[in-house]
Amino acid sequence: MTALGHFIHVIEKNPSNTQAQTYVKLIAQKLQDRQAERAREEEVAILSATSRLLDSRRMDTRAVDRDLREIMNAKSEREAAERHSKCTMAQMEAQLGRLAVANDLVFQVIAQCPTDSEAQRLLSDLQSQIRQTLDGRKDLSVPERRTLEGFYAYGQADYTSAAAAWGQARSALDQSLPGPEAIHQVALLHFEAYEKIARAHVDEELEAARLRLLFGEGVAAYEKQDFSKALNSFRQVALADQTYPQLGQYLVQSEVAVERNRTSALSDAKRQEASQAFAKGMANLEKGDYALARTSFEAVLALDPAHPQAKLYLQQIDSQKTRPTDPLAGQQHYEAGLMAFVGGDMEQAIREWHIALRFDPENPKVTSSLNKVQRELASAHELP
Repeated sequence: MTALGHFIHVIEKNPSNTQAQTYVKLIAQKLQDRQAERAREEEVAILSATSRLLDSRRMDTRAVDRDLREIMNAKSEREAAERHSKCTMAQMEAQLGRLAVANDLVFQVIAQCPTDSEAQRLLSDLQSQIRQTLDGRKDLSVPERRTLEGFYAYGQADYTSAAAAWGQARSALDQSLPGPEAIHQVALLHFEAYEKIARAHVDEELEAARLRLLFGEGVAAYEKQDFSKALNSFRQVALADQTYPQLGQYLVQSEVAVERNRTSALSDAKRQEASQAFAKGMANLEKGDYALARTSFEAVLALDPAHPQAKLYLQQIDSQKTRPTDPLAGQQHYEAGLMAFVGGDMEQAIREWHIALRFDPENPKVTSSLNKVQRELASAHELP
């Protein structure tokens, strides 16, 4: 309504101002759409409730469902009209030389509908206009120039350059203006939302490069038969990305090799007996029967004194006596579950995550992982 008042004032001073006239029409349409949207939301709620009621009584819902489909189709048409409205505003802003605002409007449309042809065409035009402005105008301030450089790079999907340019624009404003005024000027340059997206892309690229390096180091160590070093690298990759290509195979083989080297002095009979005792300890730990779990893990250590997990889990059982929850122990079991998951041992992963929840019931990562695996297993069982 404030904007409408300003545009009407412009028209009073200059009745031939077509841009102000267009904005008045767009605002009027926006106000009508808001009012109509509230009415349609109420209508959808009523029709949805009616459809559920009819269905619960095994009555014919076709007429109600048809009305719902018509409303949803009309909603799609309104969304298309809204995108066209933003594109129209973007064109006018570009004509006024307000390229940052124009880019903001176009990116809003593309975020809503990446295939919108009008927005994609406008983005291409804006890219050309930004390039011409950067090359031809020498009077741009540092924040204005860096802002446009950021939008140009962002339109090219060069997120590293975009984030760098916008960071420089922000720094220039922080150095030249008091805090609140600098914040206000950044908002007027319209790049904040896209700066966050660009930085997220940069962080993803850095993380991907880090994982490639880690995985490469693991493979190199594995080929040199330095299985402990390889296993350490593969575990770090698994903690970050459980779906990393070829990770499961290398992780399992490295674990087997490390365990084989560690237990080389044990007989096959002792190794098997220790494995069975450890499995019993895990089952009792999952049930919360700490006394029986302790007995089993002690039996493991009697057969295999260097068994790392049996030692660790005995320490956790001791700590359980003094405190009901132990986030560190929960994290250790969460990570052990991830290793089992990457190695394809779903049963062991679920067991580890159940134990993790006993030690740390509020850990959202454990709950999310457990729910994900259980959904996958349920889906697999439904397949023919």
